[in-house]
Amino acid sequence: MLRKDYLLAQIEELAKKFSRLIEKKEAGNPDTLPVADECYGMLGISARWIEETETEDIISHIAIWELLELLVKIMLEDSRLNTDRRNMRKAQEILFYVQENDRTYSLERVALEERIEQLLQNL
Repeated sequence: MLRKDYLLAQIEELAKKFSRLIEKKEAGNPDTLPVADECYGMLGISARWIEETETEDIISHIAIWELLELLVKIMLEDSRLNTDRRNMRKAQEILFYVQENDRTYSLERVALEERIEQLLQNL
């Protein structure tokens, strides 16, 4: 039970940081990288680590689908990653993994999938 509570608290804290990232981006603040780095830090990773690591290793390192879904969202907002086809393919593969392992249908994930496809077409 303690582990579950800890994971829920971690997911909630990461979601708050992600919301801050979105707010800064929507406000036109170009300095969103430190907030993205905070989000990655909560997962024990970095943007550079994502770039250098294979998708399967990212999935096995994080392993909790809720956190993986948040990681995809962060990757989509991070200008270091969302301008690179290879990194967006990783985000897409992680999202597919989440969809396969969570048996709940999610319109939000469908929208994420469409956004990734659109980014990939424009790269």
